[in-house]
Amino acid sequence: MRNPFSALGRGGRKLRIGYGRIFHEACAHSPLPTTEADFRRTHHLEGAALAQAATLRGSELKSFFPHAELTGFMQAARAAGGVTAVPLSSSLAIPGGPVTRECFEWLVRRLLDNLRQAGTLDGVYLALHGSMEVLGLDEAPEAVILARVREALGPGPRLVASFDLHGNMTPAIVDALDLLVAYRSNPHWDLAPTGFRAGNRLIRLLRGQIRPHKAWRKLPLVLGGGTTIDFVAPMRQVFSRMRQLERDPRVLATALFMVHPFTSSRELGWSVHVATDGEPALAERLADELAELAWRAAETPIPELMGVEAALATAQQSPWRRLGPVTLVDTDDIVGAGAPGGSTQLLAALVGRDHGLTALVPIHDPALYAALAKVAVGTSLEVTVRGTPGYEQPPVTLRATVAARADTELGRRVRLEQGQVHVAISAEPPMPIHPRYWTELGISARDADIVVQKNFFHYRIFYATHTFHHVPVATSGATNLRRVLELPRRVPSRPAAEVADWRAGDRLLRAY
Repeated sequence: MRNPFSALGRGGRKLRIGYGRIFHEACAHSPLPTTEADFRRTHHLEGAALAQAATLRGSELKSFFPHAELTGFMQAARAAGGVTAVPLSSSLAIPGGPVTRECFEWLVRRLLDNLRQAGTLDGVYLALHGSMEVLGLDEAPEAVILARVREALGPGPRLVASFDLHGNMTPAIVDALDLLVAYRSNPHWDLAPTGFRAGNRLIRLLRGQIRPHKAWRKLPLVLGGGTTIDFVAPMRQVFSRMRQLERDPRVLATALFMVHPFTSSRELGWSVHVATDGEPALAERLADELAELAWRAAETPIPELMGVEAALATAQQSPWRRLGPVTLVDTDDIVGAGAPGGSTQLLAALVGRDHGLTALVPIHDPALYAALAKVAVGTSLEVTVRGTPGYEQPPVTLRATVAARADTELGRRVRLEQGQVHVAISAEPPMPIHPRYWTELGISARDADIVVQKNFFHYRIFYATHTFHHVPVATSGATNLRRVLELPRRVPSRPAAEVADWRAGDRLLRAY
């Protein structure tokens, strides 16, 4: 008879498991490299501070998710019993340009120093992204992290990692791990459940309750799948099938990686991964099945992007404005995908003529922020918004009033008001995914006609009751999709190339 508690990993010897995170998503086209200061400003915890943050009463990723992967891991350890969870280090920065080599070495050094001080461990769990990029490093950074951790651990302890579903899997990453899991939602809401699944599988592995066999496929595919949202067509079928498969006790984990397309990796491509409990033939068969499902779903092209004036006209005419603001997604300047957030083109169109719309626009312009730092609220003045240095955006002159300022976990920013146009000038790349970004500046997003977002997906979680019409807008910036089609690839890949079948590309991509 099956042990009813075996699914939680209960029973067996006591365990000591280390846990930590190095998490970053890079955009190769951003003019702003990511540095140690970016991680320290956003999220860097070690030791007791990390242990406290990763509890149900703690706040693991302040201003974003109070309970993320490491909290989920801790709950898996608690449910299994007999597990001492040892905090290592946890570092996360907002997506941006490639990480400097100095910063990368600091990140790995902090993780390894804590690992060496942790004493004897049975295993380690790491929360990684999978689309990191490091200046001057030709390998996948996550592969380097895993190799160094594996070397420090020695041959006995087990190593498990979780990834964002936009990670770019490589043979070096997959081969370094005993098991891997990934987010199964897009927008990503399942960070803590992902950490729980990873911790649960690691504990069961260490207690001899499972015997994982891994199989994966890598597709010559970079873009497709419509919006790639997990609960709408065409990707709904793939994610539903993955959840269905995991209800089979023989299937330990399934994952689909739809990649972050703005890195410079020549081996970029979607992939699927399956882990079964001692069933190698089943793992191989299911990996083929999921690869075929994903390949077919990706035949649906990404949504058509509007020009700026067409998008503003759509917002003016939208019947959904009666219920809340229309969201204009600045697809070429997505901070959530590593762009700096300094595009001025929507602002230029809004102030160029009166559209009769109350608009909220976030713009990264550190020089202007510094110039406004000591200007009193209520002051009227003329300023020129230039955006991110080196970003080559059109300057926009405003005759505006300094309406409010904020210095919080969501960043340092000043709100300028010219008529119905409200501009948040930020010192750091803005992440206004939560309405609180604007309420901290004294204005309600719900009362606006337009809210400009610099994020593809995640804002929808926090704006679910605010906005019901989402318009993707093409401007010009680091996340322009034309850049994706122009980058060289190791093998011909869709949509830049016509590829009839994924199998030949898979064999080549998994060989590098």
